[in-house]
Amino acid sequence: MKICINNIMIPVIKNQDKEIEKEIIKKGIKKENIDKILWLKRSIDSRKKNDIKFVYNLEVHLKKDIDIKNIKNVTLVKEDVYIKREPINKDEKVLVVGTGPAGLFSALRLVEYGYKPIIIERGEDVDSRDKSVENFINTGILNENSNIQFGEGGAGTYSDGKLNTRIRSEYIDKVFQTFVECGAQEEIMWDYKPHIGTDVLKGVIKNLREKIISMGGKFYFNNKLEEIIIENNKVVGAIINNNKNEIEKLDIDKIVLGVGHSARDTYRMLHKKGVKMESKPFAIGARIEHPREDIDKMQYGKFANHKNLGAATYNFTYNNYEEERGVFSFCMCPGGVIVNAASQKGGSLVNGMSYSDRNGEFSNSALVVGIKENEFGDDLFSGMEFQEELEKKSYEIVKDYGAIYQSVTDFLDGKITDRDIKTSYLMKKTPYDLNKFFPDVITRNMKMALRYWGKNNPLFVSERANLIAPETRTSAPIRILRDENGESVNIKGLYPIGEGAGYAGGIVSAGVDGLKIIDKSFSKVVE
Repeated sequence: MKICINNIMIPVIKNQDKEIEKEIIKKGIKKENIDKILWLKRSIDSRKKNDIKFVYNLEVHLKKDIDIKNIKNVTLVKEDVYIKREPINKDEKVLVVGTGPAGLFSALRLVEYGYKPIIIERGEDVDSRDKSVENFINTGILNENSNIQFGEGGAGTYSDGKLNTRIRSEYIDKVFQTFVECGAQEEIMWDYKPHIGTDVLKGVIKNLREKIISMGGKFYFNNKLEEIIIENNKVVGAIINNNKNEIEKLDIDKIVLGVGHSARDTYRMLHKKGVKMESKPFAIGARIEHPREDIDKMQYGKFANHKNLGAATYNFTYNNYEEERGVFSFCMCPGGVIVNAASQKGGSLVNGMSYSDRNGEFSNSALVVGIKENEFGDDLFSGMEFQEELEKKSYEIVKDYGAIYQSVTDFLDGKITDRDIKTSYLMKKTPYDLNKFFPDVITRNMKMALRYWGKNNPLFVSERANLIAPETRTSAPIRILRDENGESVNIKGLYPIGEGAGYAGGIVSAGVDGLKIIDKSFSKVVE
């Protein structure tokens, strides 16, 4: 018999396994009847800073059946319903463009159905990409096709490897299980804010690639999609700039388009080819960085640095109801670092990442303001061009691939920070008044949010907190229109997926989108 027990609360200072067993026994379940205890989910209740608790949802396997109808928070485990599917036409020539999570999981699903997809990536394999990124940090020489944004694993490779998501989908378990099978930590299966870390994630991605290859997929790095070939509103091929810098034409039946949110040249090419797209909301702002000890103390009080807790996370939101606009923290990197995320020459921007141990001196997060579609122009690419303008402006101020900075208190007071700051950011940085860098709609809302959050969290809004800017690539400013099955609304055989297509907002949701669209359009249910 398998049962679920929810809402088991254990003080953080206690021995967790022993206390969990005690709480199960308190439910009237005999110790000798317990066969196995599995953690389904563990979260932290830190509302009372003097009594922080872990909250568990458990799956308990019993040796003998018991009557559970009168036991609070106990239910039977629901058995998985297996739906058998088979490929529609596994002999089709399928091209997967991009090796971010959407592209990788779509490729995985295709080979599971017996397809033999070609997978191309404009950037390098993850090991070579690592060297290009390191070279960029050390020398300022940018590889426009292999960097923090582009290359094997997508932009999420250089992030926190965060796996929490707001979506609900039956595909989430598939994503998590695949990551664990490929080398991710088992705790991602139950942690309430699961993360892998950029160091571990690189190995996971390589193992996932090898898994796909072993099942029939073929990978080609340094191969950039230059053009899709369309006849009678249907995909018939693709033109590739290959790793020898030669133009190559491929005869293709279908293209699964998993490009990232920074593939601006691809957006422009698709527009020229007549693929229907629309502008969509996105967000702009800066990275806010604190000494990690301040965030840990803000969240955990006297339990900061407790061995059971690790680096603290936070999630702040603020709504400006008059403007119908949100301000929020995004991609929080506890114990992490800020990195330069440029992918175009003459444009500079920042992002955050952290390693699996989250043990760095600083914690950072994006602090961003929602931008409405067409807020800075009526053209399809007005939002994208706004991003580009800010990135170019940053580059011109710093006179290099770097960042501009300002302490939070100086930002609120409207004055330049006239001192060097302690920061995890390693490249060139220049003090600048962000009030003169961003449009008023961004700075005004950032200030409103900071003052609101600072009322209850003085450690968050202090002179030890700094803003590193700009953060421009939170999500795609474009959506490639598709139907309910994931196919382009006007080009047959084109399947836009993931963040770059405008249908996902993180590693998990992008991976789920890749799986879902393959199931919908490349397979069918077997009765």
